[in-house]
Amino acid sequence: MTPMQKIAYRWFKNFVSKRVDDNLKRSLQSAGMGIRGDVYLSWIILLSIIGLIVTGVIVVVLFLVLFPLLDIPFILTVLFALLPFIVGGLILVGGLELPNSRAKLRGRKIDVNLPYAINYVSAMSSAGVTPTEIFHSLSKQEIYGEIQKEAASIYKDVSILGKDILSAIREAVKLTPSEKFGEFLQGLIVTVTSGGSLKNYFVAKAKQYMTENRQQQRQMIENLGIMAESYVTAAVAGILLMFIVIPVMMIISGDPGQLNFLYIIIFPIVPMIHAGFAYVIRSMTLGVI
Repeated sequence: MTPMQKIAYRWFKNFVSKRVDDNLKRSLQSAGMGIRGDVYLSWIILLSIIGLIVTGVIVVVLFLVLFPLLDIPFILTVLFALLPFIVGGLILVGGLELPNSRAKLRGRKIDVNLPYAINYVSAMSSAGVTPTEIFHSLSKQEIYGEIQKEAASIYKDVSILGKDILSAIREAVKLTPSEKFGEFLQGLIVTVTSGGSLKNYFVAKAKQYMTENRQQQRQMIENLGIMAESYVTAAVAGILLMFIVIPVMMIISGDPGQLNFLYIIIFPIVPMIHAGFAYVIRSMTLGVI
């Protein structure tokens, strides 16, 4: 634990002891974050409190020093007043969602490298290598990213904790964030226990995952094209149209109150639209390129 995590756990351990659920614990394990659930929850609570206090101090300074010198619209004043609570809440909610997001990201990266890793496993199986040695060798191949870590975890359970290979694989099935990799490991267990051919199983899975990978790449390119058209329509043309229409309506109606609506579009909405498109595109392509 870091010094801040130790302080947070010392302060909030009694509060979080009964509030850590199994989903958070599993998400932390699947994300490979290497921290206990109660320690993590205590740390997130402390960070949210710090964020609230720091943002509150900044807002108070702005109200006392800068705002009296400027003509700030009422709605922006309200937004600034609520900002400390918004920041604290976002830190808390984001911290609780972070393990699940990291687990999903790991799962996506595993899925991307899985076809190539299974080809490697298939080649080793054709040479008569045992499953334990296959995972040992796979755990040394950094090119396969998160799959290397999954294989290293399986081999660690066998070599250090003394588990048999099937028990280690069953444990990996429970913790892996990738549904495909979990399915592959479950099929491996069935093949071994039923006396089937590992070589044929690995070859069949390698062909299946390579075909699925090509289809996913094609679908991703089509989705990126749709996102590009949506971005031009909503974030460029649509915003420019509002910037033209609202001032014209102000001139025609003579109502300066519509200027507040323009402030809302410029400051919160436009950045949120661009950040939203950036997040969606990054989520679509992360781990693929």
